[in-house]
Amino acid sequence: MKKNVLYISISIAVCIIIGFAYSFHRYYAPPRIKQPYQINATPDDTLRIAYIGDSWAFMHKDHACKIASILEDSIHKPVRIHSYGVCGLTSKEIYENMFDNSEFKHFLSKRRYQYCYISAGINDTYKKMSTSYYQQSMDGIIQLLLSNHIYPILQEIPDYDIHMSFERQKPSRILLRQCSMIINNTPLDCKQRFRDALDELIQKKGYQDKVSIIRYESWNNNYKNDLKNYYNDDHMHLNEKGYSILDSVIANEIIAQRSR
Repeated sequence: MKKNVLYISISIAVCIIIGFAYSFHRYYAPPRIKQPYQINATPDDTLRIAYIGDSWAFMHKDHACKIASILEDSIHKPVRIHSYGVCGLTSKEIYENMFDNSEFKHFLSKRRYQYCYISAGINDTYKKMSTSYYQQSMDGIIQLLLSNHIYPILQEIPDYDIHMSFERQKPSRILLRQCSMIINNTPLDCKQRFRDALDELIQKKGYQDKVSIIRYESWNNNYKNDLKNYYNDDHMHLNEKGYSILDSVIANEIIAQRSR
């Protein structure tokens, strides 16, 4: 009887360990690149720009007028901005949502976009994922957009108070992040490492002339000073003025790209 109990206990423990190992593997593994689907939305005479990704895209929906007005003054045609973001998503989750989330997929397929701004990777740095996780996710996003003749505008990892965002988490979350740092060999302040990883991806895949990167220094070159003017109290998300500055840079990049 005691042996049976021991065997059952060991079996349960093994199952739990295997379950945890499988969950951790799925959580940290880069996405599998899927065959891009085709967007069949009918084009019109309006320049349409999609903002997709994480909370930076989600919160942009209330600040879309600035970039539209700048572009309309330059290209002399109607401009419409459409934002769809989900707070907290990593780059892998954004990529998978583009295929598996019906609402997200409908957003992409409803209109014929010429440009797509992507805010992805901030939560990768926040959750201490690996740079390979980030690179493969971004590669999948770029492939899907390019296959539909949508020009990707990639947001380089911006400055935010990564130490503050780490320290204000619950103890259980801090422990998870510490485990992530060990598993993925990702330091606490990993923003520059992810910026370099994006450049490496672009060079490796030959995307130099097919995408644009919004460098954080082009609009946010002094975080400590900009913090008071451009960011909310959480030191991570932009306020109205911050979006206005960022949108100006994005608009100018689109104008420059159209003239090439």
